[in-house]
Amino acid sequence: MAELQRRLQEKWIYMGPDDAHYTDRVERAVREFQRWVSVSTDPPGVYGPETRRALEAETTGSGRPY
Repeated sequence: MAELQRRLQEKWIYMGPDDAHYTDRVERAVREFQRWVSVSTDPPGVYGPETRRALEAETTGSGRPY
């Protein structure tokens, strides 16, 4: 889960900590990313296979430097 948060940080969608908690903020960030890349098979806000493939294709998982 922390890796998901770091990947969302890289896309500047999520600005919270990478503490491995799937909070409302993380869910909103996932939903926003899904809109950006037109994910169609995963439900909104759910980090499913299509969302994961799309996010991993665009990020490294190392987060962003502050």
